[in-house]
Amino acid sequence: MPVSVVAVLTAKPGCGSRVIDAFREVSALVHAEPGCELYAAHLEHKGDTVIMIERWATQADLDAHATGAPLARLNELNADLLVRPYDVWFLDAVPLGDSTKGVLGPGAR
Repeated sequence: MPVSVVAVLTAKPGCGSRVIDAFREVSALVHAEPGCELYAAHLEHKGDTVIMIERWATQADLDAHATGAPLARLNELNADLLVRPYDVWFLDAVPLGDSTKGVLGPGAR
């Protein structure tokens, strides 16, 4: 069953673009990981909060990502850029309205 994740990274003032650069370096590697269905960065308008929206095919795929080299590299790149450790939410979809517009994506959980 797919697992949806939102990770929020709060950068130090003026460092949001550097956090995005870190994601830019690892995103192709993450996209190639087994079970990665979505790994998309979003920068908050003020520029210092990065929000990652992710979807993994299974919990096992997410667990492998969490211990994999791309995430380790990302953490290394962001080590001095964040105000605090990032927040992560694991989501259960609550489909509403239109069946394609009311969920994060196909098979969203």
